[in-house]
Amino acid sequence: MTDASSRPTPSGTDRAGRPEGAPSRPGLGSVLVALATGAGLFLAWQTAGTLLLIFAGLLFGALLDAATRGLAHVLPVGRGWRLALVCALLALGAASLAAWGGYNLLAQVDGLIAVIGDQLRALRGELRAIGITPPPGSEGPRTLAQLLLPDPSTLFGTAYSAFSLASGWLGNAIVVVFVGLFAAADPGTYRRGVLALLPRDRRRRMGEVLDEMAGVLRWWLVGQLVAVVLIALSTWFGMALIGMPGAFLLGLQAGLVNFVPYLGPVIAAVPIGLAAMAQGTTMVAWALGVHVVIQIVEGYVLAPLIQRRAVDLPPVLTLAAVAVFGTLFGALGVALATPLVAVLKVAVTRLYVEDRLGGGG
Repeated sequence: MTDASSRPTPSGTDRAGRPEGAPSRPGLGSVLVALATGAGLFLAWQTAGTLLLIFAGLLFGALLDAATRGLAHVLPVGRGWRLALVCALLALGAASLAAWGGYNLLAQVDGLIAVIGDQLRALRGELRAIGITPPPGSEGPRTLAQLLLPDPSTLFGTAYSAFSLASGWLGNAIVVVFVGLFAAADPGTYRRGVLALLPRDRRRRMGEVLDEMAGVLRWWLVGQLVAVVLIALSTWFGMALIGMPGAFLLGLQAGLVNFVPYLGPVIAAVPIGLAAMAQGTTMVAWALGVHVVIQIVEGYVLAPLIQRRAVDLPPVLTLAAVAVFGTLFGALGVALATPLVAVLKVAVTRLYVEDRLGGGG
């Protein structure tokens, strides 16, 4: 008796009875994979803010890890002791900065806001003189208190909003700090946990990629912090040298916004120019000139040194990432766009271009 499987199939059909060349229907496994992928993408989108917060914690952990590794060359003690020393030094530095510059910073903020408000009101007068009606509310605040509490009738609502905002930022900061501490305390545990999810023949390669991604994060962050400190100090010194009021605050904001690539110097120039307008056009020229010189030195001297150890990102890719992440996730997206794209570039280059396509670098 002839088995059904041994019977010849009709000409032009396969064993399933379908015409040859007809597209095959997706199996149950393919459907499940597609559903799981879609569910994973949906979950990632819904929790994108939390994932960015965790990435910020890993970035902080990379900073702690870099400092801990650096101390190993001068302090031959265990990693735990070196990490504790790094944390103590960071806490001491933050407390010292708050105690030393807190009062002066608030005073300079109040004075700078008053100066900028005066310039906005002067601009309104000039617009009226040439027949242009300024938009309502463009007169600007007179003091820091007026900026924070513009209407006494909204005191309780403003206080509640400020408390909610402060609570949210405090909670986010706690998450970032503890994620960074745990990641820096024992990075090997988390590395092995990730590799354990992969097939054995892929673990070595993935381990190399993870190490490279961690190195990119460390060097990018160290380089950015060096740039922030140098720009803040040089701007503070330069503005004080030419007699600009609020030099410390202007230097601080110039250093902080330097985290935003390409756009940071432009953002920093706005308050510098507005504050200098109160001193006349000569001060505006001097202040913006100092700012431009500092940014040129940073762009042509410091930035190339940073890019030697970190990944070199094309300007268009960096700007696009900042714009997209800023639109989707606000200030946190702007701050984390560059390091996130840097590690993604390493992953795509090593795992897809080199391993799947056989390309070189």
